[in-house]
Amino acid sequence: MNICAIITEYNPFHAGHAYQIEEVCRRLPDCAVISLMSGNYVQRGEPAIWDKYLRAACAVDAGGPDLVLELPLTAALSSAEGFAQGGIHLAAALGCVTHLSFGCETGTEEYLMQLAACLNTDEFSARLRALLPNSASYAHAAAAAAQELCPQAASLLDSPNDLLAVQYCRLLQKICPGVQPIAVRRRGAAHDGTPEAGIPSASHVRRLLRAGRADEAFDLLPSACRERGSVARRHSWDDLASAVLPYLRRLTPEDIRALPGVSEGLENRFYQACQKAQTLDELWDRVRSRRHPLSRVRRLVLCAYLGITQELTALPPAFVTVLAMNTRGREVLRTMKQTCSLPVIVKPTQARTLTGTAARLWNLTLSADDQFYFPAPAGTSWTQTPFYRRPY
Repeated sequence: MNICAIITEYNPFHAGHAYQIEEVCRRLPDCAVISLMSGNYVQRGEPAIWDKYLRAACAVDAGGPDLVLELPLTAALSSAEGFAQGGIHLAAALGCVTHLSFGCETGTEEYLMQLAACLNTDEFSARLRALLPNSASYAHAAAAAAQELCPQAASLLDSPNDLLAVQYCRLLQKICPGVQPIAVRRRGAAHDGTPEAGIPSASHVRRLLRAGRADEAFDLLPSACRERGSVARRHSWDDLASAVLPYLRRLTPEDIRALPGVSEGLENRFYQACQKAQTLDELWDRVRSRRHPLSRVRRLVLCAYLGITQELTALPPAFVTVLAMNTRGREVLRTMKQTCSLPVIVKPTQARTLTGTAARLWNLTLSADDQFYFPAPAGTSWTQTPFYRRPY
């Protein structure tokens, strides 16, 4: 059986995500689809609009993936490179994935893999190190180095989606070369844009929901999202603001240096901002810069608040959490339990048997989820079980 993994957020699931899965199934008839989905926090550095079990249920009930597994928290709150790496490591650990699908703007698998091979060379790494000190960002330095060494494909780095697609291909070549890439050309709205061709961006939907324009938002989503999301709590930074700022003032420069991605004197500016800022918006403005965009600053704040250090981010996935499935997904789960190199957690109570690093990372996720669900009682995650879509 072909099993295709997709690394995603579904924040929330919409027609663009459904189109990607349709394309995968068109190219690979009789293929099962596994989504490796961010949990309660997402890569742009904020709480997800709805909790992870609800978002996974919406996706499966809308006819999307067959099985939804949780992307590790440390990967979900990483840079694009860390996000991709966490997903690829998790896909490799499952032991049954044959393909990986991702969105792209202009590239084909051939060009993406060609550029990935170039970026995986020692020559590229050396050139990148030489360019970084005088570049506005890592992305700018990578694009310049690629233009010198692989000019025929370097234009792919101009698009955020193509940049992430290249990163997936790089990691496939390094970690699981037997897994085949499936690039799906993006359709509909651009990132953060308004709907095009009937396909919205997830950012546009979230803006409508948070602005109280729920009917407009749900008109852009599958009916399964309306049924569940209309009565669900919507999460945002506002839920955390009153707790985050006082906590950050307790941090020392040494604490900040231990956070993921802190370098170039960032710890000093971040420390001063934490001591002076009276609102989160002020904190963002004091820290952000051309080299440190808003999403990176927000991830840094969440990592500080949730206790995610560079050491924890460097750890590979240590367990697999099941969030939702349909009948076919249940069959894949049976196969996966035989092939997976990690403990598979279907019911949260099964995590009580975890030890060592796995227990440490589970407790980190549990604590972060407690902050997400507040003011619900601590330990809410222990009461949740995966959604199962029964056959009609």
